[in-house]
Amino acid sequence: MINDQSSLYVMPSNEKRTLKVLMIQLALVMFCCTGFLIGVHNDELMNDVCKVCDIIQEGEYSLKAAFIYRFTEYVDWGGLKNSEEFKIAILGDTPLTANLIDIAENVAVGNREISVEEFDNLNEIDDCQILFVSRDSTTPLQAILNKFERRETLIVTEKDGYGEKGACINFFLSESKIRFEVNLVAVEKAGLGVSSQLLQHAVVIGK
Repeated sequence: MINDQSSLYVMPSNEKRTLKVLMIQLALVMFCCTGFLIGVHNDELMNDVCKVCDIIQEGEYSLKAAFIYRFTEYVDWGGLKNSEEFKIAILGDTPLTANLIDIAENVAVGNREISVEEFDNLNEIDDCQILFVSRDSTTPLQAILNKFERRETLIVTEKDGYGEKGACINFFLSESKIRFEVNLVAVEKAGLGVSSQLLQHAVVIGK
């Protein structure tokens, strides 16, 4: 709780960053305890994860960042070489970028370092393993799908209807909770494999 004396102390920026990283790590640890990993759906645990993420700035996107990191454990990029870094591209301005950068500085995908970069223009994006499209992006989804067709890129979006229109994974809100849908046709077109464990916690499109 903030009291009258709180204004006398300003937390140094490095301490703020350390606190944020610790909270993200705590969110990830709690996330690991959910049914997403062990196959047991537990709304109470998921609610706890949401509460932790709310502590971090931009709570919605801290949770989405945690989801995206966990996706890497349940999606197979068959053509990715062991020596390559794991690239996450973000199209459009979004708080997700900062949260993913914090995660990338503390974890890896297997033995691969994670690089996170935000872009304003689709033409600036080269190969990447995950492409997150911000809801504020004005780039037509079809243009994105055309560019990354059969390139082993997991396209993740957050707009209503984008799952049906061809995104591999689309975030949506259900009863004030963040959920995701998986388009199996889009995943197959991208040349990716997806674990049945992930599908157990998704709304599956294109069965």
